[in-house]
Amino acid sequence: MKPKTELLSLPEELMSHILSFLPWRDILRCTALCKALCQTYMSSSELQYITELGGQQLLPVPNGHISVSERLQLLRDKAQAWFKFDIHSFETISIPVQFHTRTEVSIVNGHACFWKPTMDSGKIFSIPPRPLQQTIERDFSPELLCSVPKQKQSDFDVLNVLMDPVQNLLAIAYVTVTRDVDLMSDEEYYIDLVALDGDGTHPQAAGRTLFLSDLPKRENFITKSTKIEVFGRHIALRLFDNQPLAPSLASRWWLQIWDWQHSTTSNSILSGPILDPDFDEIDITFLGNDRFLVVNDNLKLYSIEDMSQAPRLLACFLLPVSFMNLRCFTPTDDIACSSHSQIQAQQVTWISDPEHRLLSLVAWPSGLCFVISTRIFFEPGFLNSEGTVSIPWKYWGPANARVFPNQFSCELAVSGSRALYAFAAAGATVDDDLIATEYRLHLMDFSPLAVKRHHQQGLGRRVNNSSTVENIYTGECITTSMPYVEVVSDRTFSYGEFAQVWFDRDKIYLLKDHFDIVGSSHFPMKCDVFIVYPGKKGSV
Repeated sequence: MKPKTELLSLPEELMSHILSFLPWRDILRCTALCKALCQTYMSSSELQYITELGGQQLLPVPNGHISVSERLQLLRDKAQAWFKFDIHSFETISIPVQFHTRTEVSIVNGHACFWKPTMDSGKIFSIPPRPLQQTIERDFSPELLCSVPKQKQSDFDVLNVLMDPVQNLLAIAYVTVTRDVDLMSDEEYYIDLVALDGDGTHPQAAGRTLFLSDLPKRENFITKSTKIEVFGRHIALRLFDNQPLAPSLASRWWLQIWDWQHSTTSNSILSGPILDPDFDEIDITFLGNDRFLVVNDNLKLYSIEDMSQAPRLLACFLLPVSFMNLRCFTPTDDIACSSHSQIQAQQVTWISDPEHRLLSLVAWPSGLCFVISTRIFFEPGFLNSEGTVSIPWKYWGPANARVFPNQFSCELAVSGSRALYAFAAAGATVDDDLIATEYRLHLMDFSPLAVKRHHQQGLGRRVNNSSTVENIYTGECITTSMPYVEVVSDRTFSYGEFAQVWFDRDKIYLLKDHFDIVGSSHFPMKCDVFIVYPGKKGSV
C-alpha cells in the first residue's frame, strides 16, 4: 500500500496552487494553522492578491499586461491612499457655459457627461485627458441621431439620454405623438442605440432601435419622468405617466428591460400604480447581470435570468417606515467590465463585487440617506422561488445598513464598498436654511480589510457602535449598526463647493458652483469640476 502524500510534503509552488482555489477567508484561516502554510502564503503574490481582493470586496479582471505582484502592490497603494485621504492635490475642469443650468451631469468611468433637455444638447469628455487610454470626446444633438424621423402633424420629444463610456454606448429614449384630423393621438416610444464615439448603430446592438411593448393607449398622456439604466447586455427604461388632466385615470409606471445585444423587442415588462404623483416616484437599479431592484416605499428584488418573460419577484425587503420619493443613487460602472477592445486594453485589473458593494438611497422629505450592503440581496435564506417573501426591516436592515441625516441636495456618493458624504465641521455655524459655514468630507470604508488595517496600522476611526437617526417627516427613529472605518478630510469646504459628489477607484469629483446673488435668486456664473487625488502629495 502506497503511503498517502501529505499536503505539507508537497513543493511550495504546488501548495500555493492548491490554496488558490479556496475562498479568500479560508486562505487566511490556513495561514493560522502552521508556520509552513503561513510561509507559503507570505511567499506567494497570487495568494496575497486573492485575499487583498476579497478583503476589499473586489473581483479580478484578466489583464496580461501587469504581473500579479504589480497588481498586488497597486491594489495596496490605492487602499493606503484612501486612508491617508490627502485632498490637497487637485485639478479644476471648467464646465462649458451652455451646461451651467438645467443640465443633468454625471461622471462615468473618468468622463464628464452632460445632457441638457431644454436644448436637446449633450457633451462628453474625459477628465482629465489620458493619452495612454481610449477616451471619448464629442458634442451631439440627440434629436439629430434618432432613427425615426419627424412626421407631419406630430410631436417629437427626446425624453432621456444615457451615456455609457464603459461600453461606448449612447442610448436615446424618445417619443413621437401623431395626431389625426380628429385630434386623436397615437404615442410611440423608442430607444436608439448609437456608438458614443460616432453616429452609427452600436456594433454590438441587435439593431439600432429598441421597441416598447404593451403600453396602454391614453388620451392626455403626459410622461412626467423617465429613467434609463444599463448594465452589460441589459438596458431598462422606466416611464412615469402623470394624469393631471384626467383625475379619474390612475397614474402608472412602466418598466421594460431588453437584452439589447440580442433582440430589439422584449417581454420583460413590469407596471404598477402611482398613488401620489407628486411624491410617489419609482426608481430602479441593476445589481448585476441577473437581478435588479425596484425602489419605492420598499425594495422589491427581481430576477431577470429569463428574458422571455416578466421579471420574477424574489423577495420584498420592507423598510422601517413608509417613505415618499425614495431615490437610488448607485452607479454601476464600478462593476462593469467592458467588451470594447480598446477600453479592455486599459489597465483595469479589478472591479467591485456586485454581491458585496453599497447602495445609496435618499429620501428627501424624510431627510435620510441609506447606505445598504448588496450582500443581503444575494442571501439564499431571504429568497423565495415564489416571490412571496416580505422581509421585515428588523430581520435584514439594522446589521446591513447605515442611515445618515440628509441635510441638503448633495447626495451621498458610493463606489464599491466605500461611501463619501459631507458633514458640517465641528464648530461650524448653521443659518436659517440649515446650511453650515464649513463642511468636511467623510470617507467611510465598509470592507473587511478596512477593519483589519485599522487594527494593524491604526488607519482611520472604526465605527462599530449603533447609531440612531430621526425621520424628520414622521418623527420616528431608525437605528443601524453596519460597521465601517471612517477617515475625515483635514480640509474644509463651503456649501457651493460640492453641489454634487462622485468618486471612483482613483479620484473624487466635486461639482463646484459659483453664484451671483441678485435679490432672492441665485444665478450660476461659473461651474467647475473639482478633481481631488487622495493620497497624492503636492498640487497637480
